[in-house]
Amino acid sequence: MFATVLIPTDFSDYSRAIFDTIDQIPGIDEIVLLHVLDAPRAATQYWISGRILESPLESARKGLEALRESLEARGMKVRTRLEFIEHGDVPQAISAVADEVDASLVVMGARGRGIISGLILGSVSSGVLRRIRRNVLIMHPLRGGNGTIRPLFSRVLAPVDFSRPSEEMMVFLRHNVDPRELILLHVIRSAESKNELAFFETTAQRRLERMAVDAGEDGKQITTLVCTGNPVDRICEVADAQDVSLIIVPRCGKADYVRNVQLGSTTAGVVKRTRHPVFVLSPDIVLEVRARELGPDEFHLAEEVWLHYRQQTADPETDRIFGVFVESILAGVARCKQHADGLEVDGVFVLPEFRNRGYAREAMQALLDACGHETLYMHSTLELISFYETFGFVPILEAELPPNIRKRFRFALGEMEGMNVQPMRRVPEPG
Repeated sequence: MFATVLIPTDFSDYSRAIFDTIDQIPGIDEIVLLHVLDAPRAATQYWISGRILESPLESARKGLEALRESLEARGMKVRTRLEFIEHGDVPQAISAVADEVDASLVVMGARGRGIISGLILGSVSSGVLRRIRRNVLIMHPLRGGNGTIRPLFSRVLAPVDFSRPSEEMMVFLRHNVDPRELILLHVIRSAESKNELAFFETTAQRRLERMAVDAGEDGKQITTLVCTGNPVDRICEVADAQDVSLIIVPRCGKADYVRNVQLGSTTAGVVKRTRHPVFVLSPDIVLEVRARELGPDEFHLAEEVWLHYRQQTADPETDRIFGVFVESILAGVARCKQHADGLEVDGVFVLPEFRNRGYAREAMQALLDACGHETLYMHSTLELISFYETFGFVPILEAELPPNIRKRFRFALGEMEGMNVQPMRRVPEPG
């Protein structure tokens, strides 16, 4: 499963916790040990009480070699990497190596020292988590009071919000790891009444029980829990109360993945606060994106999008509206408005969190597929002229606009360019 595992190490006690349990990770073909050094100080030698200490570079080489020998003695294939940075961007260095070796899992200690200190509470772990879309395991020590090493997958807490990332997490658990005990937790953020809360609790409990049946085919012990409140607080509290060996969470949840958020706020909060190891799963989810015409009963969805764009309203008598849906969320729209003397394209807008994914182009193409057999006019902003030219629109003089379309900008007094506006027209191709 985890063919190549990247382990950034600073040789601290928390870093060593990784090597107590690394052979419990299934399917490892190769381990890449990485140490990041500050280039200007790497070869510097220090004096203490008249004695010359090893340089950071010499210490790092010896440390990596010792770890390599220890892991190879346990039958693992290992290679070592030293990376030098000039300006202290450790997350970038780790992310770059993860991409280069195509790591299927990155394992980091919860706290550190020196140049990668504060992995959990500082900037490095959050920087790595936000930069890469790979599975990441944040380790805390798992030794018990008698010094024995607790199995990593002995008691696993899996918070679920019933989103597609949660579904992918359950598939991952079922096919790749075999926890002895599994705790499925759903947190209800809030409810407007006691009756609504009771309904949410009953519905969630039923869904968790169905998940438990699907995940419990091999007879493992599964517990289902439903609670209310802040998800980060409740997840950390349950992890402590249940004394779990591992928390597994998807990189993003229901409110995040359709917006292409790199790291969800709940996952980030749990990683920052908990004292338990956290496996941040990066599921490979292909979003369902569909462009289509909206029905009049859906025009309110377009108006909600337009709240961010001049607060326009829709008129079922004159408007045809085309939208791009990402899963069930309307991400962007384009409108074709019928005037007495022509058709005008306007209201082309994509919500900020969905931009740079080609959704404006998909909305426009859906509009043209339905309305492009007639001549279309529009008022383009100057910076979007080239975009609309790809659909066959060409710049025209203001006087060439039909009167009812032209009068929308009559306040410009003929100074369209000064208003950052260029009239355009698209004539359908013959045949």
